[in-house]
Amino acid sequence: MSVGCFVGPVRSSYIDESQDAAASFVAGIDSVLRQNGLPGYSEPAAAPDVYDGGLFGRSALDHHSAGCLVELAEMATRKGHAPHLGLLAVNPYRVTFVPVDFDRPLPTGYWERIAGDQIEIWVGSVPRLLAELAALAPALGIPLTDGQLADEVATQINDFAALYDGDDCSLAEDQRTAWLLLYEGARLAAQHAVALSLAG
Repeated sequence: MSVGCFVGPVRSSYIDESQDAAASFVAGIDSVLRQNGLPGYSEPAAAPDVYDGGLFGRSALDHHSAGCLVELAEMATRKGHAPHLGLLAVNPYRVTFVPVDFDRPLPTGYWERIAGDQIEIWVGSVPRLLAELAALAPALGIPLTDGQLADEVATQINDFAALYDGDDCSLAEDQRTAWLLLYEGARLAAQHAVALSLAG
């Protein structure tokens, strides 16, 4: 199943018929942040324009398969401390990251039925997600420059191209493209100080 990325209002990740559920989720996010002494969350009036031609930031995709996102999250949690990215290993179908810096993901008290089960939806931190993705890049053979992804490397990932001499490109189609999608979503959310939501 495909999971889409949405940068801006959390409600944009919900269909029109589910806007009451979106409002409940947003209220849960705001409440748990404030309970933990963090700045609250309120929806922006509109979504920023994060597309450049057909690209989502610099990613050729604005969605990916749930399996690829779960695999990437599991890889990150095996390799180190990645609790925010790890949210996707548990539930890639509904999660939001807000532009607030906090150490561990937080339960929102908001529940949704996903694949027949009632699941509590958690909220993560955009800055921490971005840092965890940067820490995972070397394991995927993705070079960063001063911790940042260069435009040329983003293009190579979109083209499934080799990123270094001897690269067999076995990670090109699934892991690297999933990484780029999440990296661009987190980067754009941080740049515009808005939420990044995943929904499938």
